[in-house]
Amino acid sequence: MTQPEAYQKLTSLVKTPNLIKHHLACEAIMIDLCKRLVPNTDGPTLEKWGIVGLLHDADYELTKTDPTQHTKVLEQKIGKDLPPDVLYAIKAHNYKETKSEPKSLMDWAMYACDELSGLIIASALVTPERKLSKLTPDFILKRFNEKSFAKGADREQIKTCETKLQIPLNEFVAISLIAMQKIAPKLSL
Repeated sequence: MTQPEAYQKLTSLVKTPNLIKHHLACEAIMIDLCKRLVPNTDGPTLEKWGIVGLLHDADYELTKTDPTQHTKVLEQKIGKDLPPDVLYAIKAHNYKETKSEPKSLMDWAMYACDELSGLIIASALVTPERKLSKLTPDFILKRFNEKSFAKGADREQIKTCETKLQIPLNEFVAISLIAMQKIAPKLSL
C-alpha cells in the first residue's frame, strides 16, 4: 500500500477533521523517527513507517465505545492490504487490548509518539498564537510535567522512548515537534 492509498483508506474510515490531523501528525513523526532510528533509510522504509502513523487509529470512530476492538476492526477492514509488520505495529500501539506487544523499533515508535502528538497539539492550543511554530521542546516538557495538563496523554507511554528507542525524552520531544512543524498548515496549527 502506498501513502496515497493509505490516506484514501484513512479518509474513507475517519470523518472527524481533528482525528485526521492526529493521523497526519503521527505520520510525520514516524517518518522523522525512522530517519533517526534506521541507518541509511530508504524511501520505501520511510513510507512504511509513515503509513503506520497514518493508519494507526483509522478504526477509532468505529470502536470508540468498545476500546477492546480498537485495531481489530481495522485489521478486518484493511489488514489484508497491509504488510504484516505494518499491521503488527498498528496493533501493537494498542497492545493492552490486542496482546500484540511492541517488538520492533517501528512498533515502539508508534506506541510512544501516539500520546506525544496529542500533548504537542494541546501545548500549541494554550499559546496565544495557537501555532506549532511558537513552541519549543522546553515549553512542551514543562507541560509534560504538569499532570493536570492534557491528562489524557499517558506520560509513561511517551517515556518508553527512553527505554525502548534509546532516545532521551527531550530529544524525542524535539524530533516530534519539528516533524509536526513541517506540516503545520495541514494541522491548521
